[in-house]
Order: sequence, then structure tokens, then C-alpha cells
Amino acid sequence: MLQYFLVTSFILLLAGCSALNPWSEEKETEAASMSIEVDLQARHRCSRISPEIQVHNVPANTKQFTVRLEEKGEQPRYLGGGRWKNDATGIIPEGALVEHYQGACPPAGSSGQYTYIVTALGDGEQPLEVRVFSFTQE
Repeated sequence: MLQYFLVTSFILLLAGCSALNPWSEEKETEAASMSIEVDLQARHRCSRISPEIQVHNVPANTKQFTVRLEEKGEQPRYLGGGRWKNDATGIIPEGALVEHYQGACPPAGSSGQYTYIVTALGDGEQPLEVRVFSFTQE
């Protein structure tokens, strides 16, 4: 009887330890967080043509993306943006941002801090994830 108790306890202990194992297979299959890449080029400076934005690890149920370009400062300034339907490619094409869009354009001889804010939206405009891409434009 004691042997049965010890064997059963040992099996339960092993089962509990595997559930706490940070290297378990379940941990490895978790979805990675959304990330973004912005393909900024010289032609986008002071331009109404937005750069291509690649969205990686798009959350499930994403219907569309919203993108905002803001100039950092004491009073952040909205420089436009737009919406793009999620077509499963993860690419918001160059020139797709058309809502009052004006690219980063600091005064001559100076630099400015800018941020693209990309939001993945689900049904009913529900934000699923938000990512920020900050850069300096000279």
C-alpha cells in the first residue's frame, strides 16, 4: 500500500512539474506579438506619399489597421494617416495613407522626432494590438 501511495505521489508530482516547465511545448506555441516595419526612404520626406508598412504577427480577427503619423513635442501634432483593410498580407502599401497625410518635414537644418502608431482593429473597431515606430527625420 505504501508503494502504491509513493508511486501515485511521484506521478502527480511529475505532472505538476511539467505544467510549470517554462520550456514546455505549450509555451513555444504561444503567438508572438504584433510588430511593424516602416520602409522610410528619402522620397517620403515632406511628401504626401506614405511609406510601405509591414505588419508582422497580425492578431487573429484583425479586420483593418489604422495608422497615425505624429510629430513629437510638447504638443504632439497629427500629420495624418489612414485605414487599411487587412488583406492577410500584412502590408500597408506605399501611398495608402490618404487622410490628411503629410510626411515628416522638419524645418531646414534641424531634425524632428516622429512616430507612426499602428492599431490592429477587430469587429466593432475593437483595438486588438497597438505598435509604435519612432524615428528622427533630418
